[in-house]
Amino acid sequence: MRQQIHHCVFWNSTFKKTLLVRTLVCWFVFSTIGTADDRVVSQNDPRLQELHLREAKRWDMWIGMDQKRKAEIVVEPVFRWQNLSRANGQTGAMFVWVDGGRPVVIGGVFSNPAGNGRRDIMHEFHALGPDRLFPNFKDSDSKWLPGAGVALLPLPESPKVEDSFSKRTLQLRTIARDFSANSTDNEKQRWDLRLLPKPLYRYDKPQGDVIDGALLAFVSDAGTDPEIILILEARKEQNNSVWYYHTVRLSISDLYVDYKGKRVWTSLRDDPSAPFGNKDNTYSLIRDRAIDELPPTNAK
Repeated sequence: MRQQIHHCVFWNSTFKKTLLVRTLVCWFVFSTIGTADDRVVSQNDPRLQELHLREAKRWDMWIGMDQKRKAEIVVEPVFRWQNLSRANGQTGAMFVWVDGGRPVVIGGVFSNPAGNGRRDIMHEFHALGPDRLFPNFKDSDSKWLPGAGVALLPLPESPKVEDSFSKRTLQLRTIARDFSANSTDNEKQRWDLRLLPKPLYRYDKPQGDVIDGALLAFVSDAGTDPEIILILEARKEQNNSVWYYHTVRLSISDLYVDYKGKRVWTSLRDDPSAPFGNKDNTYSLIRDRAIDELPPTNAK
């Protein structure tokens, strides 16, 4: 804003009146132009929340080769976020789709001003369940075709799972704090990622051998949009119960995760084996379309 006004100052001591008029004109013109923050629609704007939910509901998430089970979307977003440093200000909502009480998909919709009175809409997802997904994106030619499910890994030196919900809550926090993460963006800038203290989603009454589980998020200081999802899940195993984990991407950056100081996961943007090293296509980012921008709430 200061740079714009600076260019409107015309130093001419002979024509003070002209200077005054021109300065006032410049002030009027630029006072009508907001900063980037002013032009961003708030993440709490009900119209934006309705838009993102409506977009998320366009997906049917079918499960298994026979495609007879359909995951159910949890219509209340597990997280809302905003990143003012990217694409004129991105705003998004994250959802989970569940089957048998267990999340099998996490992802959602985000959008940003595209200029010329338009708004871009993006869809981003990652599979979470053990069975292969067959998503159907209604009213779109875009497709997401995962080639496999996502297998969780035994947590190294897993402690025995606590027997009560409250104790498992403390145990989840302790285990999660032993993970750390960072990212490197396409400009080769490194970002330390911070773990949000509260799980995005907790599932303590699933079916089968799963006792408890949670989805946690790592975010960067650039915004509050999750870059990495940490899955922690407690399972019964014969006469024992143990913790499992996995980390998945919701980012286009290079991602790194350590557990107790040891590298346990790397996912590179330009991995030669496949985009993001994701040969099974369990991650997807779709630029869907542009729509007319939402008018300001004070528009008449």
